[in-house]
This record gives sequence, structure tokens and C-alpha cells, in this order.
Amino acid sequence: MREVSGWIFEDHLARVVEYIAMLVRYEWSDLDDGALEAGIASTNADLPRGTWFEYPVVGTPDLDLRIARDHDGGTLSMIISGEFDTVLAARFETLLDLH
Repeated sequence: MREVSGWIFEDHLARVVEYIAMLVRYEWSDLDDGALEAGIASTNADLPRGTWFEYPVVGTPDLDLRIARDHDGGTLSMIISGEFDTVLAARFETLLDLH
């Protein structure tokens, strides 16, 4: 199991998760966007990771996204975990660094 973590601006959430989904050949939809918006609303990145919103991305490979709002507002902490190789890990790290 590998894990990549970082933060993104809240306004970039849809773009980031769509790109993550594309990298693992998962067809992201409006229903996925709605689930994220509803699930993230009451999260807090200062609380234990077990309380963060968790969302599966069933692709090749399967991923788990854990996302929570940072206390300062406007940013989200994100953890991407799964059985992915170092190339995909580097892509995820770059994506989180850019957004």
C-alpha cells in the first residue's frame, strides 16, 4: 500500500479528482462530484484521519481518497492511497503540488 498526501485549493477539487480518476481509468461523473461536496462539508483536517471523508475510486489500480477541510478555510488536505507504482505516485504528488 502506497500513500501520497498534500493539499489543494478547494476551488480546484473537481479538476484534481477528475484528473486522478483519469490516471486510473475511472469515469468520474456529476454523481461523484455531489458525493464529494456533501461528504467534505463537515470535515476538519485537524481531527484524526479516520474522521476524514473517504471516497473509493474504482480504477486500475483502485484508490482511496481521504479529504478534509483545513481549519483556515479555502484549502483541503488530501491523501491518495492504493497499490500504485512509483510513476503514478509521482504524478499524484505533482498534481497535489500544482493545485
